[in-house]
Amino acid sequence: MTSSPNANTAPDTSSSPGATPASAIARPVEARHIVKRFGDLEVLRDVSLQVDEGSVTSIIGASGSGKSTLLRCLNLLERPVQGELTIADEAILFDRNRQGDIIGLDRRQLQRLRARVSMVFQQFNLWPHFTVLGNITEAPMRVQKLSRKHAIRRADHYLERVGMADKRDSYPAFLSGGQQQRVAIARALAMEPRVLLFDEPTSALDPERVSEVLSVIRSLADEGRTMVMVTHEMAFAREVSDQVVFLDQGVVGVAGTPQEVFDNSPNERCRRFVSPAA
Repeated sequence: MTSSPNANTAPDTSSSPGATPASAIARPVEARHIVKRFGDLEVLRDVSLQVDEGSVTSIIGASGSGKSTLLRCLNLLERPVQGELTIADEAILFDRNRQGDIIGLDRRQLQRLRARVSMVFQQFNLWPHFTVLGNITEAPMRVQKLSRKHAIRRADHYLERVGMADKRDSYPAFLSGGQQQRVAIARALAMEPRVLLFDEPTSALDPERVSEVLSVIRSLADEGRTMVMVTHEMAFAREVSDQVVFLDQGVVGVAGTPQEVFDNSPNERCRRFVSPAA
């Protein structure tokens, strides 16, 4: 895999013979100067992030640093207070008050975003009253207006992809945590999104189930899918990522290649945080 640029500054390739100009790089996720508050608590403070097409970006940091909040802002499960977002080549049109704070957004655009960005949650979030197949077919039929026949064909394809084809008629309660998370990944893939978001996908799993989920995510990275992942799995982040972003108290402490973040970080707090994985 190729290395992605720093989260805040794209590299200057103009002097490199044969290099792709920075302006020509497809970036399905661009977040600029994102601020998020919950009441008086400022969780994100001027965070910028760029994600290249076909790359894997891992967001790491201590609990409470704003990792999951940033991820949820990328698909607008949380609405930023300030900043700009461009997702899948479409600038998000926010309604703003006179002070420039974001107070709303276009609902039709939000629906388009939901079809282009899929998220896998740490607690699976499967519907307990639907079978595995029902969990996967519901969104493509409702959001993308697929026929039931087409949605089922797509669901079977992705269940096979994550090794869960034999559980298509089971209910979530009868699956292990690792199996539920693989179904959740199949559900995300069934929307055939431009970007996949993972919010600590292994944190709710027993240790013996972690590897089966990481194996699926690793294979998706090998396919060249664009992914942004919040994780505490440092060794895994180092292995699969093109870009690693260390968040510290709501700001980007450092961002770069795994080697730059894990081995040569200029940020002391980052060095202390990743030292067990070094």
